[in-house]
Amino acid sequence: MSSDTSVVMPEHPPHPAIVHEPARRALAPGERLDGHGLIGFRPLTGPSLVTVRDHVAGLGGDPAELDPDLAALLLIGRLVGEGGEDGEEVVLDAVTGRVFTMWLYAESPGGAELFPLAPSVGAPARFLTAVDDFRGLRGRFAGLAGRTGPEAVAAGEHLLTSVFAEEEWGEDGWGPAGPRSGWARPIPAFWRIAAVIRPLGLIAGPGRGLTLELPEGLLDGVFGTEGMVRLTDDQLPPALGHAPTRRFLTEVGPPRDGFMFYGPPAEPLVTLPEDWARSGSDPRHAHPWHGGEQLPPDAEHLVVLGGLVHDFDLLIDGRTGALFHTGLGADHVVPVNADVSTLALTLWLHQREQALDKEHGFTEDFYHQLADTMIEVPAAVDPVACAPAAAPDDYRYWPEVFHDEAGGVL
Repeated sequence: MSSDTSVVMPEHPPHPAIVHEPARRALAPGERLDGHGLIGFRPLTGPSLVTVRDHVAGLGGDPAELDPDLAALLLIGRLVGEGGEDGEEVVLDAVTGRVFTMWLYAESPGGAELFPLAPSVGAPARFLTAVDDFRGLRGRFAGLAGRTGPEAVAAGEHLLTSVFAEEEWGEDGWGPAGPRSGWARPIPAFWRIAAVIRPLGLIAGPGRGLTLELPEGLLDGVFGTEGMVRLTDDQLPPALGHAPTRRFLTEVGPPRDGFMFYGPPAEPLVTLPEDWARSGSDPRHAHPWHGGEQLPPDAEHLVVLGGLVHDFDLLIDGRTGALFHTGLGADHVVPVNADVSTLALTLWLHQREQALDKEHGFTEDFYHQLADTMIEVPAAVDPVACAPAAAPDDYRYWPEVFHDEAGGVL
């Protein structure tokens, strides 16, 4: 729960334009709305609510360009954007009580678009409370505690979906969105992201020696058996002494091409100093090297597993199994994942998201919310992958790339 997105209605009556009685009750003085870190209701604490018309004018746009029906809507909040910044507007139809998100570019307000969010002002708070309950596996989700694997994922998706589906959405009153029976999907994408992405974190249980125990055949199921690289024991160098990691690489293996990660060739793995020496002596690679490069500390213990698509080598600390990345000639390493099991989960999660996005169209309208949810899943099980950066060069790979909308990562 985030206090920054929790508000108590001030001591003045709701906007006179609000004739929908349940909405008036929800916004009465002293009532509380909690956005749970996903929706900021700060406009509700002002001296009075503003219409979209007034909002556009305040941003320097020309309200005359707005569709008249959109202009009369009331601004009640904003989606929380990257870094806590304000995202898309959350608006209320004062007559029907319907709540929408709005795509609005103030310099061209005639192109504003509405997306259904909730059938009433109180519904988002109920939905977000359920999402929080799912995070903690409490309330109606308590029966999922301790369960992992595909059946647990399916059960989690069913339970979360039911929270959103059971609400009284109604058929009409949705303005430009049209009657609900005509929607491509009965639940808005903002909530479908929570319903189908968050439960994916139930796929793996606690591991023995590694952070996670993945279901047998999990990676083969998305990358294909032929797409996996299972190394033999003699392809692993002595520097890789971490027994659980050695077992994972020989029994499960990384994918050959994980889109964001490319696996090792079918040849023995080498340490970072050996990789640098081999690259520096290859005439095809000689041009980036100037001879003054400084290896990272303890480089003799770092084994090159493969690479990340942004020109980073992916390294295993052979003593602990921890994963790092480094750039060509860089004198330091940066944490990536706790170990190979959580890397595998992250790569599997990304592949599942790619398939689900084709079905649900998440990235069309809610890329940032999808990216945040994708980050939460590995963050719940991996203390390294999505930890806040501790220094300017302590760049965290997965949060950065999942938010790379321009690069089309999701």
